[in-house]
Amino acid sequence: MSKCKFKSTIKKRIRISTDRNEKGMILIAALALISILALMATLSVTTTYTNIKISSNYKTSVQSSYAVEAGYEEARARLRGSPSDPNYAGDTAINDPLWVAYILTSDTWQTSDDPNFDDVNYTIYYPKKNDPANQTLEINTIQTAPYISYWVKIRHKREYDAEQDGHGTSTPHYYDYDGSTAIHTAVDPGNIIYYGYATTTATTAVPFTSDDDPYNASPVDIITSYGNSGTSSSIIGVQTRKFPGPPILAAVYGDQEVHLHGDDVNITGDDVCASADSVPAVAYVNEVKLHDTYTLTSDAGATTQITALDLAVIIDELESIATVILTGDQENYNVGSESNYEVVYCDATQFGDNELDLDGTTTGYGILVVRGKIEFEDNVNWNGLIIASGDIEIKDDAIGVIYGAILSANEVKLRGTVDVYYSSCELDNAKSNFRHPTSKWKVGG
Repeated sequence: MSKCKFKSTIKKRIRISTDRNEKGMILIAALALISILALMATLSVTTTYTNIKISSNYKTSVQSSYAVEAGYEEARARLRGSPSDPNYAGDTAINDPLWVAYILTSDTWQTSDDPNFDDVNYTIYYPKKNDPANQTLEINTIQTAPYISYWVKIRHKREYDAEQDGHGTSTPHYYDYDGSTAIHTAVDPGNIIYYGYATTTATTAVPFTSDDDPYNASPVDIITSYGNSGTSSSIIGVQTRKFPGPPILAAVYGDQEVHLHGDDVNITGDDVCASADSVPAVAYVNEVKLHDTYTLTSDAGATTQITALDLAVIIDELESIATVILTGDQENYNVGSESNYEVVYCDATQFGDNELDLDGTTTGYGILVVRGKIEFEDNVNWNGLIIASGDIEIKDDAIGVIYGAILSANEVKLRGTVDVYYSSCELDNAKSNFRHPTSKWKVGG
């Protein structure tokens, strides 16, 4: 073999070997790349699945939170009003310490779902439409199907509950008008805790307990709401109480003066519906001016001088729950009815004379609350409460009949022919739709 041919053969073999090596390396690289891509795909799928799972869990968690709040809001809404209201879910026995109510959205709910269910020491209700005293376990939400998933428990707060609020039995967070020093237990929880005015002369709303049902206070209620969505659940425990409104210490109250100088003014402090104790006919801070023909009737006394009430705070609260807003003077104004008591608010300080003028015949059911002055030019027939930060005046030629009470943070001037009758029933009707503000939250039950 010639030398040239030998070199050529060697080169071919080297080239074939190199080609084979390069092909092997490419194959290895390709396999490695495929493995990396497969790993990346697996990681991507796993990450996507995890993110979907996290997103789903977050979504159901948020939904359960919304559900628990929806349950709480339904309970608050259904505690307003009175047993005659179709959706009422409150205590029909009137301040029964054993009362417990459930609101349910599922027919699969069982009593075992409530770890504190107790039908031995408490009376259980499932209030439904037009039957707040229903005791048959069934769906009783006021929602329209399909329902948001929740269930709610409502009961009155009692002395034991108050003592567990971190205040202890030696300094409970309420006034004990029984003078009791008993240590209460879950089995013997004591009396109901009320919020409002504990006596007929009280001017400040407080939490308190008493053997007797108070005349101007309501039980503090504990609402526990359980919300569900998928595998997520939430619990909120809430204490709520009804806004008691102003203290009613007389049929007519003037923060400064009360002027009675009409043709025939008659004020009666004896409760016309005989549901509450009598109050004085007139209460005042500075002076009562009596002229012409008038009659003041009350077993509690004709007049009484008291310290000034803080009506500014009450007016602020009433403004926040007003159902009707007046933006100008009215003529022949008619509002509310025997089945629908309104909270009518007017900011007369926005008017040039700071006064709401009511001409013609004014007829109303509920609470008329005015920031500024009120002047009734002609006739007035009102059932409930009239309250103002300024003067309240019924003019000379007017004829007025008011069942409830009149409160002024300045002067009351009654002229003409006016009859004012203290009526706890009309005042209660006027307050029937007061909201239940939250006084204490406890996330987790």
